[in-house]
Amino acid sequence: MTVDLVVEGGTVVTDGGRFPADIVVDEGKVLALRRDSSGVAADRRVNAEGMMVLPGLIDPHTHWGVFNLPDLEAFERQCTSESRASLAGGVTTVMHCAMDRGSYLSHLTAKDAIVRRSAGVDVVYYPALTTAEHLAEVPALAERGVTSFKLFLNGDAFFGLPEPLLYPALEAIRGVGGTPMVHCEWTPPALEHLLPRARALGHQGLQAWAEARPNFLETTAMERVFRVVEALGGPIYVVHVSTREGPPTGAAARRRGVEVYLETCPHYLALDYTRPSVQRWGKVKPPIRAPEDREALWAAVLSGTIDTIGTDHCTLMLRREKEGAGDIWSQQNGFAETETMLPILVTEGVRRRGLSWERLVELTSANAARIHRIPGKGSLRPGSDADLVLVDPRQETTISSERMHGACDFTLYDGWKVFGVPHQTFRAGELVFEQGRLPPARGGRVIPTLSGSLRGSTPVRAL
Repeated sequence: MTVDLVVEGGTVVTDGGRFPADIVVDEGKVLALRRDSSGVAADRRVNAEGMMVLPGLIDPHTHWGVFNLPDLEAFERQCTSESRASLAGGVTTVMHCAMDRGSYLSHLTAKDAIVRRSAGVDVVYYPALTTAEHLAEVPALAERGVTSFKLFLNGDAFFGLPEPLLYPALEAIRGVGGTPMVHCEWTPPALEHLLPRARALGHQGLQAWAEARPNFLETTAMERVFRVVEALGGPIYVVHVSTREGPPTGAAARRRGVEVYLETCPHYLALDYTRPSVQRWGKVKPPIRAPEDREALWAAVLSGTIDTIGTDHCTLMLRREKEGAGDIWSQQNGFAETETMLPILVTEGVRRRGLSWERLVELTSANAARIHRIPGKGSLRPGSDADLVLVDPRQETTISSERMHGACDFTLYDGWKVFGVPHQTFRAGELVFEQGRLPPARGGRVIPTLSGSLRGSTPVRAL
């Protein structure tokens, strides 16, 4: 028997372990992990000596086409451009926040064809629920393999959830065994008092933006939704935790028995509002906060309180769109970050703070696959999808906006010297990125999610 691919000589890092092994790949799946594959006939052999070989990353929090709703042509353009950025960053699976005022059943059918035609990554949907009609579609969406749903609790969201729908939305998601993904900001104090006051006083900059949307807005929303889920049962996944108080709030709910999962983002771990380099383009919701918040979030990452890293990646944030009227209040929110996620985490986490490679894999793929029930992902165990990222941990690279692969023409990390830029990325055993080059790839796949836990924590070893 001749297999499609053998990746030999690397250090495999997967859910359950890190060890030297060769990875045998055939028909898009991991066939075996072997200590010695010299006797295996293969169409292609890749030398991974000195490399860390990771499962393809999952970005559980992206917004493709969010500023062009409901323009499916813009979504198609971004399927192409942001797939390129994803693969260059080692991300082979993207969770996409679908947004539509109308039916998601027809909306996602249209997007299925676009993903298959124009995406270079695998895609998992999580629709934003905003209307009673959306809630009524939840059972039918679950039948087609959509089991995670976004709820915006901030009142100034594009697709914010009306107050009367919070309980029935959580109830509907619980009814299909799904996972609510909640943006936790209780915004009335900000919108009615803090933001108008800061603008009237002429305050500017990222610190002013953070002070107008203070930490307690996040934790107040978290505590409220945790209490509802505590009554209903089922899981709750909080996206982009940004505050020092957020992880303890989640941990307290866990001690009461609530199934809480917490996500944070690279920009909250790498940046703070004192850095001059991010003052111009760093506006986002929730805000980039104080140095103390950044370090508290790192402590939560290292301790295991934070479960996943998502980027909140937004596309088409070109400088002409980002500037607004030239002040922090009119500037658009968001930036691109999928491509830089892995090098930022390797540099700031693995090299500077002692984050283990095993924990990195939990944060960037294994936990997201388990929490959102994404089959075949987040692991290099036999039978898993052959999504692989080869990283030379010794190679230093300088991030440059001119060398980014997506649609955005700026990055918050321009000029940063980093480690962990992928050397090669494979999706289903196919080489899709190699040292800055993006060979033509097959179209993307829409991945239906499942119910129930996908895999345990048993150790895995090479044969």
